[in-house]
Amino acid sequence: MAVITPPSSPPIPHFGRYELRQLLSRSLATTTWRAMDPRLQHEVVLCLPRAQPRLPRDLDAWHQDVQVASRLKHPRLADVLEISIQDGWPFVSANRGACVTLNERLAAGPPPTLVETIGWMVDVLEGLAYAHDAGVAHRDLGLHNVLIDTNGRASVAGLGVGFMADVPGKSKANAGLQQQRAAAEHDVLMAGLLMYRLLAGVPALDDPDLCSAAQRVGREIVRLPWSATLAVPDTLRAIVNRSTDLQQRQRYLNARTLLAALQGWIKTDEQESGGPLALLIDRLNTVGSLPSRPRSGRAFKQSMVKDNLRVDDIVDIIAKDPGLVWELLRSVNTARFQTGISDDHVTTITRSVVLMGQLGLRKVVSALRPWPGALTVAESKAPSGEPTPPAQTALENELHRTSIAGHIARLLAPFSISDEEALVAAISQRLGHLLVRYHFPDEAAQIDRLMLPGPPRDATSPPTPGMNMEAAASAVLGVEMEALSIAVMRYWGMGEKLQQAARPLSKSSPVRRPEGGDEMLRAVASLANELTEAVGAEPTRVQAQINHCFTRYARALGLTFKDCQEALETSVRLVDAPMAAAKSR
Repeated sequence: MAVITPPSSPPIPHFGRYELRQLLSRSLATTTWRAMDPRLQHEVVLCLPRAQPRLPRDLDAWHQDVQVASRLKHPRLADVLEISIQDGWPFVSANRGACVTLNERLAAGPPPTLVETIGWMVDVLEGLAYAHDAGVAHRDLGLHNVLIDTNGRASVAGLGVGFMADVPGKSKANAGLQQQRAAAEHDVLMAGLLMYRLLAGVPALDDPDLCSAAQRVGREIVRLPWSATLAVPDTLRAIVNRSTDLQQRQRYLNARTLLAALQGWIKTDEQESGGPLALLIDRLNTVGSLPSRPRSGRAFKQSMVKDNLRVDDIVDIIAKDPGLVWELLRSVNTARFQTGISDDHVTTITRSVVLMGQLGLRKVVSALRPWPGALTVAESKAPSGEPTPPAQTALENELHRTSIAGHIARLLAPFSISDEEALVAAISQRLGHLLVRYHFPDEAAQIDRLMLPGPPRDATSPPTPGMNMEAAASAVLGVEMEALSIAVMRYWGMGEKLQQAARPLSKSSPVRRPEGGDEMLRAVASLANELTEAVGAEPTRVQAQINHCFTRYARALGLTFKDCQEALETSVRLVDAPMAAAKSR
């Protein structure tokens, strides 16, 4: 009787004593396996250089690098278990433990969140920065050698395994320093490409080998697509794009600078997460911040075709449109993250215009949605011939008052502060009002109703006072207007100086003499906004409001009643005259 034998299983490939379970990557620099070590009875990450060092000095240099790397102890660096040679191939085994590779984590799901993704990158960069300080580079960063533990923290394996030949024509000392610097910069570039891969959902340049893609950066453009898997804020997008910039001098040249940029973004994002602010940030990314004022965008485009237009003329035109001011400042401050001037916040229209140039200005204007922007949807639902929807009227009035407030601040600014910074500070105190009117018109209408006086308690009592603005906003949105303004300015990359100036002085407290330019900026902006409360009021109330503002600020700012009155009248004329002329054409 014939004996039936079961089909034999394919033999398990081995590398020395290691059982090779899965090929994780074969890149230009390394080959990486998930392997079983029978001696330790658990899985390891097995890393080999792709190019075999053939000369004794090359092997010695490789062995020296991985030996230094193995002695580094950092929570973001995987522990090295063994350094040896098998069949002429040097290798390193790293502890895998209960970790999974980043590639395995992405394949298993669920999709990582934005904060989780940047958290991984921070972990990776902490490990790289520590290694670079010790003179060791990774040389082959990728999804295959970033390990994610059960707590969601990342660590890096395979440090120093990628083989790098000597730099020809250099002394040994200079070649070593040059190699270290070049390898560290290469690591940071691959970190940028890894960040691109995680955010975009696809590899940059359609090349899954980050080592290969890194060699093409500089010849080919790598920019994070707007169709990225995750919604990426402007400031973070600028950080990612700078890390893979076409020009090497524009990139982050060491791990700590990129690490600092990401940590700063995380801190900002933590302060902005949740509630209406998170919804507002999402709206900013999808429909933009603010529309252009009615007829303002057309007037600006017509002015740009003039040959003899001066920078001052352009500034005067932009200053009359708060939406254009914010789009310009947002664009130029976002671009700071790509230039490396991380502490150089742009706070004036003039400097923004000079930095952007005519071509940049045209792009900014084209990015700004024409009036009434996203509110067109609500208008389209109204029957034809109907009056302007209340939301549009309310936003137009708010833009008008904001523009007047900016001009008042510019006129009243003393020589100790910039008149353009005073303008921006004044409109920043109304930023939250504008954004709520534009993005949350229904909630804005609820706030307006809460501010209206209620019916009297009885026939002999006066009407019940309505809520003030901050109380009404908190009741409807759960956040004050001031908090919205500050958070959005921070999100746009505005400096601390303007953020502080965006906080109006309390109307229930006397105004003290400002100490220093920053306090003066805030006081002038507050005065300008309080004066705008007289816009559109009855003549008697106009005079009463001017007198009230003069009484509050006269001693602190050294102003007269005439100063306040002329600033208000001149600002109204400056803001209204061009709009009236455009309307009559």
